[in-house]
Amino acid sequence: MSGAELAGLRILIPRSADAARATAREVRERGGIPVVLPLIGSAPPLDPAPLGAALDAWHRGAYAWLAVTSAAGASSLRAAGARSVPGSRIAAVGPATALALAEAGLTADLVPEQEFTGAALGGALAAALSRAPVTEPDASGPRVLLPVAAGAGTEFEAALAAVGERAHRVTAYRTVPTARHAEAERAALDSGIDAILVTSGSVARELAVRCQPLPPGARLVAIGEPTARALAELGLRPDLVAETHTVAGMLDALALAPPSPDADPHPAPPQHSTPAPDSRGAHA
Repeated sequence: MSGAELAGLRILIPRSADAARATAREVRERGGIPVVLPLIGSAPPLDPAPLGAALDAWHRGAYAWLAVTSAAGASSLRAAGARSVPGSRIAAVGPATALALAEAGLTADLVPEQEFTGAALGGALAAALSRAPVTEPDASGPRVLLPVAAGAGTEFEAALAAVGERAHRVTAYRTVPTARHAEAERAALDSGIDAILVTSGSVARELAVRCQPLPPGARLVAIGEPTARALAELGLRPDLVAETHTVAGMLDALALAPPSPDADPHPAPPQHSTPAPDSRGAHA
């Protein structure tokens, strides 16, 4: 879709500042009004040595594949000096991650066709590995390097394990809350928001912690089922879940949705400290 199907809708973008720029552009291209409120950001790992050692091994050809599960992960690899390796290949969780890799001088050889999650990437890569059995008699280590956010879920590794493969997981970055600016946050939330784009479990958690009450009548749009589950477990009901797990898919879902009922505001989440389930693979 394109044009003005979102004309006049004020759409809250609570993701990281870097990611929000591209999202705001897509919203404006469809006639919407982006309201950027970064609630999360990325930070280097507390100990950068394991990532440095893993990339040294990657550059020596120790891994057949590099699997990247988010655009933030691609950016962290760029900052760490990752390079392409002849004979090795790169898998990206979705088109946004593939684009971020390209900006880092890395080409994605594999991207899932429809579902852009860690589980889908693991399944696609498991199939590729099954078609390329180990030929070196002493190759007993994992064939996949997996740089991820601290605390990322294990759906990717579970998909590999189903075919007898392993990944070397290393922390490439941390997802952290942005500094609190309560007045600015409340001003953005009270500016007549029609929809809120929720692109990860981390965003869902910050919405639950920092943005109550949510704007009455504003639709919560989840980028995929993992993020929808994160919202639900935080006591926030997603109104729409994108069939295609991208920002464009979220905006398509919003454009095709029937008018929202005036009454039926989102309930405040329960007061607890349970972390949001990871939905890192949704950062396609």
